[in-house]
Amino acid sequence: MIKVTNQIGKELRMSRLLNPVSKRTIIVAYAHGVLLGPMKGMETNEEIRRQNETLRASDAVLVPMGFLPFCQDLFMGKDAPELLALYDWESLTRPNEQLGYVEGAVESVTSIERVLAAGASGVMTYLFVGFDDPRTEANEMRRNYEVNELCQKYGLIHIVEPRIVTNKETGKDGTAKQNLMKLNTRMAAELGADFVKVVYPGTPERLKELQDISPAPLVIAGGSKISDEEAGKMAEASVTAGTAGLVFGRNVFQAEDPAKTLARFRKIVHGV
Repeated sequence: MIKVTNQIGKELRMSRLLNPVSKRTIIVAYAHGVLLGPMKGMETNEEIRRQNETLRASDAVLVPMGFLPFCQDLFMGKDAPELLALYDWESLTRPNEQLGYVEGAVESVTSIERVLAAGASGVMTYLFVGFDDPRTEANEMRRNYEVNELCQKYGLIHIVEPRIVTNKETGKDGTAKQNLMKLNTRMAAELGADFVKVVYPGTPERLKELQDISPAPLVIAGGSKISDEEAGKMAEASVTAGTAGLVFGRNVFQAEDPAKTLARFRKIVHGV
């Protein structure tokens, strides 16, 4: 059977994103400025310049398109990571001291045309569920569907990060509600996501439960900065649960030695 061009395009992008041996990926999310403002690892222009070198050992780096001019060197050359575009902005996870909201909102902040013009391999969108107004959740589904249709049309990779509105995502014990994680993980997969980016549910067994019910491969969000030991255990859990790898941000670019940290994650995830 002869493949159509967009199918070939997606397969080519996938082949560059996934390690040829492990069939997994290590993506660094370097997109926090547009969401949370300046922070360690991307607070000053000098820190950003240094990260243009230290993050090159990743398989891909996720950035907002408006931030790309300041990170262009990171993606230059044949040994560079793949470029992934943060398609959305959201205020649902912003802390109270930074004008946080009970629910917040999500909005697209780029276009497929701009993503393609930049040479990106794919995009990441958020899929929030659990709003008090059910029409807001319906709009989230529609918005993600429309992006997915464009990714299918142009052969781009689509990563969906399903989340639950902040004040509803954890139980009284502070752990993520596994039944709701299964719900939104499956929703994201059946919208057509190539990868579903999930918050680590706390144990390798709970993570495997999520992968077992998801037709799409999972990638694990690193979340806030945690200890190197905890981050290593999370990376190991991603492998034992059979997921497609990591999307770590602060646990890489806020490390004391990001290059060394990336090398450690590569050893865990890819075995090299």
